[in-house]
This record gives sequence, structure tokens and C-alpha cells, in this order.
Amino acid sequence: MAHSTQKRYANTRNITAKAPASVCDILIIGGGPAGMAAATSAKLSHPDSEIVILDKNEILGRKLRATGNGRCNITNTCADGYEEVIAFLFSLGIATKSKERGFVYPVSESAPDVAELLELRLEQLGIKVYKGATVSAVSVVPYCDKQDRPLDGASFNSGISFKTAFTIASIDNDYRMESQALVIAAGGKSAPVYGATGDGFLLARSLGHSVTRTFPSLTPVECGNSELTGLSGVRVRATAKLLKDGEQLYEENGEVQFTKYGLSGICIFNLSRMMRFGKGEGFDNFDISLDVTEGFNLSEWLTAAAKRAVVNRETVDARNSQRSAIEANSAVCENSSYNKLVEVFMTVYKEGLAMEIIRQAGLDYTSNASILTDADVRDKIIRSASDLRFKPTGLKGWKEAQCTSGGVDMHEIDDESFESKLLPKLYIVGETLDYDGFCGGYNLNHAFLSGKRAGEAAAREI
Repeated sequence: MAHSTQKRYANTRNITAKAPASVCDILIIGGGPAGMAAATSAKLSHPDSEIVILDKNEILGRKLRATGNGRCNITNTCADGYEEVIAFLFSLGIATKSKERGFVYPVSESAPDVAELLELRLEQLGIKVYKGATVSAVSVVPYCDKQDRPLDGASFNSGISFKTAFTIASIDNDYRMESQALVIAAGGKSAPVYGATGDGFLLARSLGHSVTRTFPSLTPVECGNSELTGLSGVRVRATAKLLKDGEQLYEENGEVQFTKYGLSGICIFNLSRMMRFGKGEGFDNFDISLDVTEGFNLSEWLTAAAKRAVVNRETVDARNSQRSAIEANSAVCENSSYNKLVEVFMTVYKEGLAMEIIRQAGLDYTSNASILTDADVRDKIIRSASDLRFKPTGLKGWKEAQCTSGGVDMHEIDDESFESKLLPKLYIVGETLDYDGFCGGYNLNHAFLSGKRAGEAAAREI
């Protein structure tokens, strides 16, 4: 796109100290995908409404700009509400395309393009955006007329039906804003480098909502295997399985990346999402199993390798028998390196992975490959490659998590409008909710869907 990520549009502005008090129809806390979706859908539904976004960052959609390694896996064809999200994005001018496994990307495969387009739409619709705005408190008051007389009820706790107004204040009370409807789209705790702090949970709790325990989700997994150092940087296609007390909880096929601390990759991220503990449980209850034999007949390969090893050994023995003892010793040294068990896998697996397969099979990788003539040895290697075990010791935490597991209790939120069941005209959307989907566009889909529906619902109520 032609627009710079640093450009400030005409209707975007920074809140500064001593900013004047302001009143609007719909106030949105958070300028990520859910917040921008709420603002645009509300304005499109109610063009005359006054809508304001407050975002504590200096750049809208900071996390969005980095999602999908900068390519923006924006939704998934298997996600709930996928067609509604695609139609909404299309109406805003975001063109998309589907790829393998239902992953949907913008045609440009550029996350910054999506963020810039959304910000451009905010400007075109006349939605005010205040950047650098940290909200420290939200309060609810009876909605009053111009003479400050409460309408439809004397107090919030009176039990009488009435219109409500929300008042927000900055951390130093430098500014106050009031609105008829409030949308909390402040995100979660994941990826704090992009500004996440979990403020939305505190604001929702202050308004009476329950917040479930939060965990980092979709994150690399730390493992206790001391041999992982030799595997660092290796990538392999595998079926990854998560076991708890020996029982399989989940499996997924995909690329696994070995790191110096453990395992990474999309399928590992999704396994991490399933690691939840009951009372008295911990990582010791879990195991990760990798089957790295996909699309390859390892049994056939090992049988052929055994035959080659025998021929090679016979050839070396024949040559040695024709030489002097000194020459024979030299010949054995010269040729023995070609008979190592680990070298059978030279075009199959990276050396570090081959060594780990052999180690977990209970064998010595420096052994002569001729031991493959033993069917039991071949079976041990096949079982090992089909069930490589790694013991999780932890998750990489909020810094590397893609989303937050836990948040505002969904039982307290209407699942269609995302309006609070406890407080009229309060809407909570995106990662602030207790929702975390699988890696592959599900979480962004939820952000856009919840934001869109909340914006439309709020517009109907003002």
C-alpha cells in the first residue's frame, strides 16, 4: 500500500495532558482488530453516531501488523462465522484468498496492509482515534439530561430500568470521556512487546465481571531432554501428539522445529493450548510424541540398508584379506566410516534427528550399519521414529505466546451481540474474552467477528 505505517490520518490524534472532556455515543477501548471492527461496523450501521477509539499505543493494530509472520492469517474457512467475517472484510476493501488447511490471507499477504486499510477506513468514516491514551478506570452513572437530572431512575442500583452512561478517566485524571455505550477491546496479555498488559481484564472486573485464570496460549514448549542442543534448528514434518498420563489428548500433523530449549511450530503451538492442569497436576503429567515417518516406508529403507551394509562389509573383508596386516588395518579405518548406523539416514533425516532416533531406540549411533540385519534392531528404530518422546517442562510464556487463554467469563456475555449480561450497553470483545482458538486464523476471526457484532449491536442501542 502507498500509506506509511507511521502516517497519522486527519481524524487520528494523540491524547495529551489536560485534554478536554468529551462525550460520544460509543466509546471503544482498544485499537486492535476487534476494536477497529467494532468502530467501523457501528459507524456503518449508524452513520450519525459519534464514535471514539482510545488506544494506549502510538500505532493502531501493533500486534495485527506482525501476525502470521507479517503475512496476516486473517481467518480460517473452518472457523465459526467465517463467511460473515469474509463478507465484512470485503465490504471494507480487504481482498482475501484461501490456502492450504483453510488458512485465509489478504491477497497481498501483508499484515501491515490490513492494519493500514482499517485505519484508513476509520478516517474516511469520521471515527475519532486518540492514540497514547491509557484508561485507568471506568465507572457507570445514570444517564442524565442537560440539567444533570438522572433519567429513568435515581441510581444504578435501584433496580429500575434506565439508560446508562460510561465515564472513563486517564491514569492521572488528565482527561475524562463519557459515552452511552462502551466496548472493551483491550486485548489480553500475550506478546507484551506489542503493548499487551491485560488492562481489559481489570476494567471488566471493575464493572462486575468475572475473569477466569489466564495462561499463555499458542506458545513454544520447553522440554527437559538434555540432547535437544544437538537438534536445535532441525525442522521435520511430523504427527505431534499430546499425552496426559499416557492418554492421548490431541494430535496434529505439521512442521516441527527443534530449538535449544524444546519444540516449536504451529502444531506444537496447538498442543500447548491443550496443556491445562487440574489440582495437583503439572507438566510431569504430559508427554509429547512425534511420529516422523510420514510419507516414507522406513521399514523398507532399513531392510535395504541392511543388505547394503552386508555387501559393503563383505567387500571390505575381501580387500583386507588380500593385503598385509598393516594395509588391512588402514583399509578398515578408511572404510569403517561408511558403515556407521547414523549414516544410513543421511538423505532421510538431519544428523541430529537421526542420532536422537537411534538414542531413543537404545542403540549406539556409531555402531556398524550391519546390525540392521537383526530384525529386532530394525523394529526398535521404527518404533522410536514413530514415537519420539519429549517431556514438557514449561511453556515459553507471555513473551512468545500468540494469544491469551482465559479472560472474561463467556457465560456473562451474550454469544451473538457480545453484550454484557450484567450491564446494558457494555460490550466485551476479542482477546479480552475467555476464548482462544487454534493457530491458523481462528483467533483473528474471533476478533473481527466479535468486534463487528458488538459494533452493530451498540449502534442499535444508542
